[in-house]
Amino acid sequence: MKTTLFNRYILLAIFCFSLVFLPPSAIFGEKIKILGKDRIFAFLYLPKGSDPKTLRSANLVHSKPDEWKYWVNKCVIPSQGKTWFDLLRNPVDKAVEILTTIDYGSNPKPVICIDEFGFDFGGQTDQKTAEILRKTKAKTPNLSLVVWQMRGPIAPVLADAYRDVVDLILPEAYVGGKKDYWHIITQVRAAQLQGLMHKTIIGLGLGIGGNPGENWAETKEELELQIRFLRLIAPESPGVAFFAAGADSGEPGLLAYADELCGRFDQIPTDGSGLPNDVMALYQTFSKPRIKPTLIVSGRWAEPDRSRKDPGKLVQPKTMRVLLMNLGDKSAENIKIKLKNPEIKGGNVFAQGTTRVSGKSIAVAVLPVTSKWQVWKTWDVEVEAKGCGIIRFPPEK
Repeated sequence: MKTTLFNRYILLAIFCFSLVFLPPSAIFGEKIKILGKDRIFAFLYLPKGSDPKTLRSANLVHSKPDEWKYWVNKCVIPSQGKTWFDLLRNPVDKAVEILTTIDYGSNPKPVICIDEFGFDFGGQTDQKTAEILRKTKAKTPNLSLVVWQMRGPIAPVLADAYRDVVDLILPEAYVGGKKDYWHIITQVRAAQLQGLMHKTIIGLGLGIGGNPGENWAETKEELELQIRFLRLIAPESPGVAFFAAGADSGEPGLLAYADELCGRFDQIPTDGSGLPNDVMALYQTFSKPRIKPTLIVSGRWAEPDRSRKDPGKLVQPKTMRVLLMNLGDKSAENIKIKLKNPEIKGGNVFAQGTTRVSGKSIAVAVLPVTSKWQVWKTWDVEVEAKGCGIIRFPPEK
């Protein structure tokens, strides 16, 4: 009897704890609107010469300051764009001044789309980023903040700031085929675990980017597959975004097809219909119940701590910050992590440390650097975690 009562108390505690991370709308059954919309279809970067006025489904676009009334009359959200460069290379107060004094025309509901944040998994640069966002919102409450999130899953430092003051999050998940869909689902799961998915729309890349290897959704078939995958893994997400500057390098009509898919977004099933078996298997990896701690690990989720003054400079002494995701209900304790150069580059350990990750959560391990890394993002990651399952991405061959 005592055991049964104790278990009930535990279940009640877990339920109450989970409510902390849910938006009020989820608790009380209300439908939350993002930037005043039920759905957001963001077409923020288009091929040279393309006119956003030709897109029928787009309702978040870049706009000239004096065009905001035109877009509002079309039920489209006009926004100004701003890159991170002078924001993060200036003191916090100067960055806040830049964001709050941009020419928004006379728009009473201005929107700024910041490209891009997410540098060092909660290091000095991310801490500065969070401070800029909070102070900007405090200074100009009517300014809506939209953030492109880069470099993988959102780390807790930025997740907290995004939860408090950011109106819309656009994680960059630019992939060219299903072998890289792990990059999409890990960002979705990180947002879900941290209570952010209700105001998160995944950014997909169209066509070919400007750097070698940036081959994204180049065909209509691949684009539809990615959006069907999004509907399966994140049915609560309010829409989708596109980095479409390279769309003309893909199949003819690719941008128009993205527009069409957004027009029938709510008719696309959320049960995985039309997805191949290996993609459904990836979904099951992240959706099936897990009691024991199960860590998701990737060498791409390691970044050096970057300077508060300039993200192009590293904090001394150097440390590597490694993001970990735990899909299990139980905490993972005493996790030992090593970053190693590949065997062809010496095979030596250049950073190591220990950490823990609570159940169903995200954490960042801080690893002091003891020698030079010889490669970038292709280093080996060794994880020793007794009693834990470990899943690596990209998948080991």
